[in-house]
Amino acid sequence: MGQAEQDKLKKKRQNRLLKYTLQAKSTLGQGLFVTLLTVAASLLAPYLVKYLLDNELKEGVSLRVNFIILILVAYFGTMLLASVMRYFSTLLMQKAANKISMQMQLDVFSHVQKLPIEFFDQLPAGQVVSRVTNDTKAVKVLYQVVLSQFLMAGIYALGTYISLFLIDPMLVLIGLIPMPIIFFLFRDFRKKSALFNRIMRRKLSELNGNLNENIQGMEVISSLGKESQIYLEFSTINNQTYEQGRNMTKLYGYSSYSATSALQYLMLAAILFYFGYGHLSGSYWVPIGTLYVFTDYMIALFSQINNAMTRVGDLERSRSAADHIFELLDRETVSSGCESAPVSTGRITFEDVTFAYKDEDVLKDVSFKVKPDQTVAFVGHTGSGKSTILNLLFAFYKPQKGKILFEGVPLESLDCESFRRQMAIVLQDPFLFTGTILSNITLNREDISRADAESALREVGGDLLLDRLEDGIDTKVTEKGQGFSSGERQLISFARALAHNPRILVLDEATSSIDSETEAVIQKAMRRLEQGRTTLIIAHRLSTIKHADQIIVLDRGRIAEQGSHDDLITEDGIYKSMYEAQSQEDLC
Repeated sequence: MGQAEQDKLKKKRQNRLLKYTLQAKSTLGQGLFVTLLTVAASLLAPYLVKYLLDNELKEGVSLRVNFIILILVAYFGTMLLASVMRYFSTLLMQKAANKISMQMQLDVFSHVQKLPIEFFDQLPAGQVVSRVTNDTKAVKVLYQVVLSQFLMAGIYALGTYISLFLIDPMLVLIGLIPMPIIFFLFRDFRKKSALFNRIMRRKLSELNGNLNENIQGMEVISSLGKESQIYLEFSTINNQTYEQGRNMTKLYGYSSYSATSALQYLMLAAILFYFGYGHLSGSYWVPIGTLYVFTDYMIALFSQINNAMTRVGDLERSRSAADHIFELLDRETVSSGCESAPVSTGRITFEDVTFAYKDEDVLKDVSFKVKPDQTVAFVGHTGSGKSTILNLLFAFYKPQKGKILFEGVPLESLDCESFRRQMAIVLQDPFLFTGTILSNITLNREDISRADAESALREVGGDLLLDRLEDGIDTKVTEKGQGFSSGERQLISFARALAHNPRILVLDEATSSIDSETEAVIQKAMRRLEQGRTTLIIAHRLSTIKHADQIIVLDRGRIAEQGSHDDLITEDGIYKSMYEAQSQEDLC
């Protein structure tokens, strides 16, 4: 990436971060005001001691005990005020950071929901989760810690030099001696930490993706005895992440502590030389209180510089994380039309539809019509394009050529939500959410009552499931429905589709992963469900679709045959060969 592109990216990032910052401007403004009070109180306290040393505790001046006590009380009161203000400053910055982080997470998650399905095909779930959680958390640190530390350090430095100038302009010159070196350290640290953090974020994302994939596939890994190989793969990524962390640690050690501490002692040596030379030579007089206040200010200032320096890495991590987030937010979402879908009668039309995935045609000039209340089945060998048709129908993907019509209206002109509400899909591998059986059926829709959900489950043959469960429909469902058989998960998924009363029902090999007894129960329920609605079926077992009004046979992305079961058997083509082969398998 060229320098011009980097500058453009940096400016764009800053503008977007500013936009989020303005969402909490009131809280941040309050935090800034309290920070000013904190710095003012912190600078005033040493000045009170200076006044005491230079004016009250010196030879030839009678002690005013009550006044000295008053000054000491003011000193401790000022220190207490600085501590209280520092607490509220941190509190306000934290509040603003949490508000910004929360809004950023909502924006990212909302955007992720609108991304095309191919995005999730290409990027592991762990990396998506990392962007929504880890990256937004890293950006939160920008406001929560980094901003407050840099803000405090900057205001403290400004206040310190103004105070020193009012006391003795020479002190300002001494105080500015190490600033060019500190500027170089900051610049060098920022440049190196930016590089390390970019790599670190990438490696952490890979680590999360690898870990997520391995945990999900643990059963397969164990069954194949691949634990050692997977462990080595994970160790490789983990070691790479560790190396980047080690680089950051070395950078912290060199910049944050060693270099700045050396500069601090150099500064104290300079003021002692200035103080001692003036006294020994008699050329000028530096009061003891001035020496004290300069030393106190410099120790506090370098403490602030050290804190800010240690946060440079966090700053770069935040910038890198922000780039990750904005890169995700810049990904093109699935565009949806503005027109509300008409009430469906179940009429669907594909006109010369061609779809390619990664430059490889999956469907080629596919045309067919589905009439209201028809049952249409799609069959074909693996990779023939069956599932792609349904993905296009739900607008998960868009065809490169041709049109898909919903009630005669092009799908691309319709609002996706408005036509998807009129359809329901049951997948081969049903997905259950954490919750209860009831919440998985209703999906928390208020218009689906408890009685409707239970009725739907019983109607699809879930009587035995409900009867064996002590809590019935209120039985807890853990992640992905663990604890339920594939057949039981399918029944719940089927009841979900029924309870939503779709006008168009889509079954994507919904009976291929269940036993024959459960299949018979679902087949019986399916026949009842098909009455009065359009049903589209992707079938693996051809015996389950003999009743279909229309069977479409796909071969290498094209429609090879089309007709009823009897018609296709008569044709003596692909369908007949597939049907007879399966019949022979069933007999065996």
